Amino acid sequence: MAMHDGEKKDGVTVKEIENFGKSHRFQIFFCVAFILASFFSFVFFGAAWSIYLAGLGAVVGVWLPKQIGKLIHSVFHFCLKQERVTRYVIAGVGLIVSVFLPLLIFLCIGLIAGRSIHMHTNDSHTE
Repeated sequence: MAMHDGEKKDGVTVKEIENFGKSHRFQIFFCVAFILASFFSFVFFGAAWSIYLAGLGAVVGVWLPKQIGKLIHSVFHFCLKQERVTRYVIAGVGLIVSVFLPLLIFLCIGLIAGRSIHMHTNDSHTE
């Protein structure tokens, strides 16, 4: 049955979900990893350690933005140049790290956030 103008569509097709997953795979992965890290950080360590490590990472990211940028670039470049199966294995390891070492995820979030704050501050300052 073809849809006519003005008809409301019920639900989402499997094809639409697949297309969404393909075009937003990195966002989905990072959201899942952050949610798992948040939950397991609270369960295993308490929220305070996550905040401390994110803050420490942000301080280091602000003070060493070029080095953090090079590190982030090299890690992402290494992961993305791998074959598909290897990328899935790396993603699985990343999710396992977010479960068992969630504080490491918060340290990385802080490093990236500190670098980003430094970059945006410099960009805004030079305009």
